[in-house]
Amino acid sequence: MYEIKVDPEKCTGCGECVEICPEEVYELEDEKSVPVNVEQCEGCESCLEVCEQDAITVTEV
Repeated sequence: MYEIKVDPEKCTGCGECVEICPEEVYELEDEKSVPVNVEQCEGCESCLEVCEQDAITVTEV
């Protein structure tokens, strides 16, 4: 299982993480990315690779 955090101060709402995530973990809410299906995360870290603002952290718990 993974803990996913999105820093709202850094997130620009570009939606890249929403598009790239194969498990549909993220959704845009109020122009910010929000992890809504955390239990679906497989730890592939594709979201980290596309986030130019370094707003996302994925930690194995």
